[in-house]
Amino acid sequence: MKNLKIILYIAIFALLTSCDSLDEPSYGKTTTENFYKKESDINYALTGTYLQLRKTWEEYARDHFALGDATTDDAWKGGGSEGDWGQYLELEIFVINSTNGASQRYWQIAYNTINNANNVIYYAPNATGDQQILSRYVKEAKALRGFAYYCLVTKFGGVPLLTEPKLPAEVLTMSRATAEEIYAQVIKDFEDASTLPSRKEYASADAYRMTRGFAKTMLAKTYLFRNDFAKAELVLKEIVETDNDYALLDDYGKNWRKEYENSTESVWEIPNKMYDKNVATGTNVPHFFTSRAGVPGYGGYGFHCPTQNLWDAYDPDDPRLTYIFTNTGDKYTGDTKAQDNSIAPDRFHDYKMTVPSADKIGFNVWLIPYNIRLIRYADVLLMYAEALNENGKSADALNYLNQIRARARNTNPRDPRRDVQIYIPPTSANTLPNITVMDKTQLRNLIWKERRLELAMEGWRRDDLLRQKRFGEVMRVFSVKYNSNKGKYFDDAKHYLLPIPQNDIDRTNGALIQNPGY
Repeated sequence: MKNLKIILYIAIFALLTSCDSLDEPSYGKTTTENFYKKESDINYALTGTYLQLRKTWEEYARDHFALGDATTDDAWKGGGSEGDWGQYLELEIFVINSTNGASQRYWQIAYNTINNANNVIYYAPNATGDQQILSRYVKEAKALRGFAYYCLVTKFGGVPLLTEPKLPAEVLTMSRATAEEIYAQVIKDFEDASTLPSRKEYASADAYRMTRGFAKTMLAKTYLFRNDFAKAELVLKEIVETDNDYALLDDYGKNWRKEYENSTESVWEIPNKMYDKNVATGTNVPHFFTSRAGVPGYGGYGFHCPTQNLWDAYDPDDPRLTYIFTNTGDKYTGDTKAQDNSIAPDRFHDYKMTVPSADKIGFNVWLIPYNIRLIRYADVLLMYAEALNENGKSADALNYLNQIRARARNTNPRDPRRDVQIYIPPTSANTLPNITVMDKTQLRNLIWKERRLELAMEGWRRDDLLRQKRFGEVMRVFSVKYNSNKGKYFDDAKHYLLPIPQNDIDRTNGALIQNPGY
């Protein structure tokens, strides 16, 4: 039954995911005569929407991590040489142009998601079947569409706003909506999706569907991007104090072990279960981010490498160091060879995307069963702390900030997945003491730092620096400190946004206007 389901999903994926950009004929109108008529059709269409984020070789997660970290002070692009995967070198050193492949791909994945979601939202109300389930499908699609537009507006600014299926000829005449209009749509979609079931209300077969917790968390992120701390606080209060859908795991390191997939701390993760080792449903993202000099047969491409600057941001006794960095000489239980990071720029690799070879045995090295963790409850608590502090409630903010630090200091500094660990944080009774600072500005800076430490290498650093309006400042300091091109060319008037893909500007005959400076 599971294999049949996977094959069915792949067939649906091939049918529904042919769209690569704004002018591809895949907006639904050509198939409405024989599709989108009943509940099962809508379910298939919704499955196609989810699968936009999992498309083999073009997985959203790869760009989420590489764009979110490798353009910041947290990570280097990595790879076999400076020119390896040049599209990310351009992003890393801010010499990007409008034909950059990574920027185009990010745009395309977002619009593919929007296009498929629009079909669900538009046709589900008139389909036959269980109206309660169909209503839920619409809300799931809105959560996915809201996320796609969040990705677009925070990276590109104002973009074309599509809220229903359109033919290519219609799309090609559309200009950019304003950023304010896109944010309004994002907020509306997440508000509508906030009445989805909680993670606890779904059956196990539906464990990875969109939830009210995801919608509210993304709504809070959107409000923080808008500096609307009052509304962010209200939403976060619901998540933390009313809904009680989530809880921190007792050990930071458990978040990346397979036995804790979709745990109480997981707000959103992309499942990559493989019920049949011969069916291409796994992920290849860990392979891109694993050391090139890895275990024979399982070595990777060596991208997304933590920086020395990130390592130095931690106290030496912080147990989280164990679960963010791998060092040369580390050996995972079951591996036949120790970790070799000799090619990595600062000799570190990304622990959170390292899958021991023992967990890959029998699988295609490119397609392995590893869930991609994208949003954790720790992120929610830190956003709540930030909103409370900005709203003059520093004492309340300390409570949530210190919950994060308490969990970190109680984490096992020895990784149970490794039988050789080169660096073991020397924890003591004085490790990560509670923060007691009440000054609003000082506490803001401490919360921002804790976000960096807690969420390192999880793809959210760029968003934080963007919304905090200090991206350029941080990157120029990094460039000077390390005598590096990384950050040297950052232009505040230009690089807070990515370029609109040139091929879409060309296809619209200038209806789309480029961002300043590109």
